[in-house]
Amino acid sequence: MTTVGNIGIGLLLLIIIWIITLIVFVVGVKLQSNISWIVLGSATAITILLLIIPTDRKTQPVKESEIIDKDYLIIYKNLFLGFLVFSALIGFVSFFVLHCIEPIRPKPIKSSFYQ
Repeated sequence: MTTVGNIGIGLLLLIIIWIITLIVFVVGVKLQSNISWIVLGSATAITILLLIIPTDRKTQPVKESEIIDKDYLIIYKNLFLGFLVFSALIGFVSFFVLHCIEPIRPKPIKSSFYQ
């Protein structure tokens, strides 16, 4: 397995993607651009995709006398994936409720023409 500074390539890739996403998101929100939401969604999709890809496996044949190691890391990956999906759903619902459904009240006409 290839490592860079004692971390794997996948984790390094996720760190770089999320740093770039954070920078683009902050600048995009400041400029009121929709590119920030597109980049955030893309980074989330890439993160989920990288979590789904399985880790390296041993290709050597296993002898009957050896105890087969089980991958307990999949439990944490699934918990993290569930947390991401749950937080995304909560975020989208709260954005919809707090921003999209907000009523727009008309301002009263203050013109002397209608008096």
